[in-house]
Amino acid sequence: MEDKKEVLFSYFKTNVAPILVDFIFGKDFNNAVILSADISVNELNGHYEDINFVPPFWFNELKDKKILVIDKIDNVLKDEQLKFIELLKYKKISTFSLPDDVVIIVTANKINSDTIHEEILSLVAKIWGELWNMI
Repeated sequence: MEDKKEVLFSYFKTNVAPILVDFIFGKDFNNAVILSADISVNELNGHYEDINFVPPFWFNELKDKKILVIDKIDNVLKDEQLKFIELLKYKKISTFSLPDDVVIIVTANKINSDTIHEEILSLVAKIWGELWNMI
């Protein structure tokens, strides 16, 4: 477990791609914005207040927290996971770009193509137990 945490920390520092893990979950982060994978599209995206389009409720918290966790992505159907593509691919939601220094972590109970959409898998760096046991 310590080796996986060291690799995770090194990915944090480089912040090249979102990170998919199966050994840590939203509850394990003290200072992060946690989005449950079953978040509604309305809560995930921005919304209108009068004539102004404003960011979602969680967006402004990223200025202080710097870590965005999409928690337990494999708890929702593969097609529903696609609502996170814009976040993972472009680090933005609707018209709002995430701060450059925000690290995106995606958690899953089990990492495999049966439970996680292949497009999601193509956009993330993976640190998972099965691979770790083969090394």
